[in-house]
Amino acid sequence: MSGYSGDLSKTQQLALNEFKSILTKDTLAEEENLLRFLRARSFDVDGAYRQYMATLKWRKDNGIDQLLDKPRPLDKEMKNIMSSGFHSYDKQGRPAYFEYTGRTDVQALIQLPLDQIIRRHVWNCEKQIARMKEISQEIGKNVETMVHIHDMTGASQVLRKALNLFKKLAKLDQEYYPERMGKIFIVNTTWIFPVLWKCAGVFLDSKTRSKCVVLKTGEIKKLLEYFDPESLPKEFGGSCNCEGGCLPPIPKHMRFLSEAPSLTEQYTIGPKETLEKSLECTNDGDSVAWCFTTSKDIKFGVTFKPKPHSGWSDKMNDIPAIWVLDVEPKSENDSPVTGYYTPPCPGICTLVWDNLDSKWSSRTIKFNILVEKEANDSEEENGSNGIKRLSTVTYV
Repeated sequence: MSGYSGDLSKTQQLALNEFKSILTKDTLAEEENLLRFLRARSFDVDGAYRQYMATLKWRKDNGIDQLLDKPRPLDKEMKNIMSSGFHSYDKQGRPAYFEYTGRTDVQALIQLPLDQIIRRHVWNCEKQIARMKEISQEIGKNVETMVHIHDMTGASQVLRKALNLFKKLAKLDQEYYPERMGKIFIVNTTWIFPVLWKCAGVFLDSKTRSKCVVLKTGEIKKLLEYFDPESLPKEFGGSCNCEGGCLPPIPKHMRFLSEAPSLTEQYTIGPKETLEKSLECTNDGDSVAWCFTTSKDIKFGVTFKPKPHSGWSDKMNDIPAIWVLDVEPKSENDSPVTGYYTPPCPGICTLVWDNLDSKWSSRTIKFNILVEKEANDSEEENGSNGIKRLSTVTYV
């Protein structure tokens, strides 16, 4: 059973009845609202009750019910920072929010007052809930959730500066808006996305993560599986072209961002030669990301050598390396080859470019390698909240 009204198992119905029985006349709400908190707590009545009562207190203390009576905070400032907005709904009637996340001026964003950013976020949540009620009446079907579409075009490591802000907003949503998110579409993902997602994903609960749909550049048309063409802006693969634009314009200084990093290293690999770059991952959770271009076709793969519990000592050459990404041909292409690997334990990752099949021709590769390190204790004390950092690359 789904746990929604009209689709409850006997156990779920008993939990709902018990939940209702411990609420007073002043705190009792419609069934759909109570079920959201029960689903969020896997129908644990005590847990749902505590979260529900904490939400009622938070709403009263912060005047949330009157929030939409006032203008949305920071509208003037946000015009020069990012483009985002509400636009239509998906095939299930869920109101949609679109955001050009990758083209956000993060440096300007984090300079804004935190309390006003949070207030703006809550205003948006309340607006979406109001839209759910309007759409429910329009289509004759109860709508309880929303969808978000985040365009990552132009995303870079700079977005990491907003991770603390993201953590606070994600925590607020999970505490006070449980079971409101229907789907999160992350589209036009760039090469750095796996690094960003690994950092940001830890702040989302497992249910929310399971609702995320990641679409690479070139896959955006898959949104039409969830949206009717006329409900989706043209730039997101639909046919809608609202007068004045479906969304606010992207700030001028953020419209043309390089998606690929600067390729800081270059090497020419002769015929019948290979190039190996080995990097040590010293902690659990360390990761390696790469981006490269090649002047001609070349083979590329990755090996991993686990570190013994007793340390390397003189054993480094005695331990066999395991191919974790088999050598495969990579073609000459204007678009960089990108990838990401997180080893299961500390050890040495080796990136291998193989030109052994070439009898006469050399290959020139340009590349950038990032090593993502776990934050150490001193960094956590300085307010990093365990967010990982990118380290300077040192080859073994």
